[in-house]
Amino acid sequence: MNFDFAQQINPSLKKLDFPKALAIAETELTKIPTTEFHAVLSHSFIKQADSLAIWVDNFHQAISKKMNIKALYFEMNEFDINTDTWYIDGFAYDKDGGLNLDDMEWLCDFTRDEMTTEEFVLTGFEKIQRAFESIQLDNDNLQNSRDWCEQIVISRFMELMRTAHLKAKEKNLAWATIPIYFTEHSYDFILKSDN
Repeated sequence: MNFDFAQQINPSLKKLDFPKALAIAETELTKIPTTEFHAVLSHSFIKQADSLAIWVDNFHQAISKKMNIKALYFEMNEFDINTDTWYIDGFAYDKDGGLNLDDMEWLCDFTRDEMTTEEFVLTGFEKIQRAFESIQLDNDNLQNSRDWCEQIVISRFMELMRTAHLKAKEKNLAWATIPIYFTEHSYDFILKSDN
């Protein structure tokens, strides 16, 4: 993870301004001579927003029979090293610990029966998954294009989560009014969607 690159787009992501964050990242990527990682420029997860909203709704319905859900958390697997399948896991909480990046330990407080039993598989990025798996980073251009690609994938995942939450609001699904938090596994930058 290139944290210098992340710092360039994270202020926009914090505002849930995905077009701006993506414009910054994509512009920087286009400044680098073309690599296989540039294929990310023509990809998005947005087409999966409706099916993701249904998946979250099914999860919410199942868990709400056992507990009063106050917050939901979703994370994408560590996609740059787990290249076979990209997916999302979900977790439910009976409290909302808030978005304090210095203290997000409450997200670790769950039991196995408060998480999804099956993953939501992300599709459409298979060519990019192969690039993460096979390309040897033997020069700065490859490293930088990989790092910008990583930022774009994370942004696209976050954009998908926010879009699914907005679709839940449009459809008046029960989880629409619950705050949701989301990030990539092992990444300390977390976003919240609550309105």
